[in-house]
Amino acid sequence: MTDVKFIRSTVTAISLGIASAWFFVPEAQTQSRPSSPRTVTGQVSAVEGNFHMAKDGGGKDILQFVDKAYTITTPTGQEIELTLTRETRVPARANPGDRVEAQISEKGQALSVKLIEP
Repeated sequence: MTDVKFIRSTVTAISLGIASAWFFVPEAQTQSRPSSPRTVTGQVSAVEGNFHMAKDGGGKDILQFVDKAYTITTPTGQEIELTLTRETRVPARANPGDRVEAQISEKGQALSVKLIEP
């Protein structure tokens, strides 16, 4: 009879240990949750991309620019390369010398880049 009680107590202890580990995992999940994007500001020092000839709505030839990355220099002198993707929101094209504000994901992807008025 004491062996049965011992086994029952052992099984209960193991079950409680597993259950507590299962329910207290949110602490680990908090660490893996993506952090919020960070905002950086700086001056555009370089623009990478390409261009090609296209037609506008009226049928006239235009030179169309496709920017792939901006290199910005922050006020502290740090250079940051902002790689642009189809998902990056860029309301207006930036040129070298323009001041911009960018939202960057925790993985370093540019989420948005907007011009800052002087």
